[in-house]
Amino acid sequence: MMIRCSTRTVLAVVLGVLLASQARAQDYLAKVNAFYADIPAAKRSDTILLPALGALQTPPADIRDLNRARLLTPEMAAWKGAVEWAMKPPQRAAIEALNKATEPQKSGPPMSWGQGYGVASVTPELVRQKLYTELGDPPLLSGAQFEYLAKLDELCVLTNIEATRLQSEGKANEAVQIMLRTLVLGRQIADRQFFRESRWGLVTMLRSLERIRDVAYIDFRGKHLLTRDELVAVINRLDDKSDLRVDRILFPKGDIVGSEQAIALVMVPRAGINEKTFPTTMATLTTSERPLRLFSEAAGWKSAGASHADTAATSDEARKLADDYAKRWPLEWFHTLNSLPFERSKMDPVAFAVVAATVPDMSELFNLRQAVRTEMVGTRAALAIVGFNYSRKAFPPKLSSVAPEWMERLDIDPFNPTLANGNRPPLEYFVPLRDQPKDDKAEVKPYEISIVGDNGVNFSIKLRDDTCVIYSWGADNRRGWAEKVQNTVEKAPDVDYLIWPSVLSLYRQHLSEIGELK
Repeated sequence: MMIRCSTRTVLAVVLGVLLASQARAQDYLAKVNAFYADIPAAKRSDTILLPALGALQTPPADIRDLNRARLLTPEMAAWKGAVEWAMKPPQRAAIEALNKATEPQKSGPPMSWGQGYGVASVTPELVRQKLYTELGDPPLLSGAQFEYLAKLDELCVLTNIEATRLQSEGKANEAVQIMLRTLVLGRQIADRQFFRESRWGLVTMLRSLERIRDVAYIDFRGKHLLTRDELVAVINRLDDKSDLRVDRILFPKGDIVGSEQAIALVMVPRAGINEKTFPTTMATLTTSERPLRLFSEAAGWKSAGASHADTAATSDEARKLADDYAKRWPLEWFHTLNSLPFERSKMDPVAFAVVAATVPDMSELFNLRQAVRTEMVGTRAALAIVGFNYSRKAFPPKLSSVAPEWMERLDIDPFNPTLANGNRPPLEYFVPLRDQPKDDKAEVKPYEISIVGDNGVNFSIKLRDDTCVIYSWGADNRRGWAEKVQNTVEKAPDVDYLIWPSVLSLYRQHLSEIGELK
């Protein structure tokens, strides 16, 4: 009788712990999902796009990689299959849904991706199609698997194929517009509440802006089909006063809330780790996408608990990281605080293993946002130069000549440190040969630019006066005349950030010349 009573007591305690864990988990989940509670149903882009994405067919194997899709041309062997795939009804429906989901709003807030996190926030059909965010049971925010992003990747492959198809049919503006829609989608996802989502959104914005300039460069080298009104419309759409405003991108808070949740689940208030929940919960969080490693991870976490800081210190550390990110996000790039190391880089990953495992290094978002800002400013300037050249049959004497005819005002170079004290330094601009200093024999050689690609491929190009060069000072904050360029926010000595000619176009041209595009 005593044994039976004891067993019931143990079961009751275990059940109580499970129910308490469930309740605590739901509290933190509700906190994150509350960020989307105020989005009107009519302004939710996810409810428009996801049903179409559920039917979207997987791209052919030879164009499944987005980088490959961006480089594809009608002369390549994979082109026929790519177009056949893109023209099938499910893919046409996805493009139509994208256009609706990214439609500029005449009044009120812009469209937003308002899907909540976890299975309770979506329909069973979206769960079946993996178009949601899986959190597990109990729902653990730090173990989130953003299943829907895989379909958005496929959509980006589709829009890039569609842009190439449209341009090949003489529809340059339609090609720009489909990439502009992809840019807007990226802007929507950039406002999401987790690091991985925000990073996806910012990277998509970067790639879309690159592709818009790529389309414009191909048109510039070809038939000059983009009209004045079409160019001005895109320039205005990219203005920093539009709904695409980079300075209004939200900083994600979900990872911080997830860290708070993990601390509550695996640590004891006014004490240290909970030996019963610490190893298994932390293993679940760190193997959410690699479940076969669960048991080995649990063993590792069991030993890690012995060196962990107490609950109060751990909570303070998580709060310190959150405050550091929150203080920096609204600041200008050259603010003094941004020159200091992030708090996360100074954290002891052993003493605060829970925080290290649940709060990613989100300094990357600051860099990506700066790159997007530079791409946005640069794309406006490049399109204005193209328009000026089409109308005047010549390049402007200086970049400021495009204002106010092509844009209301000239944008600043986000990487130029002289912008302090109210200065507005523009991007750098020159025309090869025309603006180069002549040697003693009055001979001017073609201008050579060495390009360090983000894919590890380095190459060089030689330019004449049939094009111009637009560049930013880049992360080293120095003017280098674009002799060596690398489009990155990571500091590298003596490199600039090339806007025009389009690096993507130049890279495609390079691969074609060496026989790599077939």
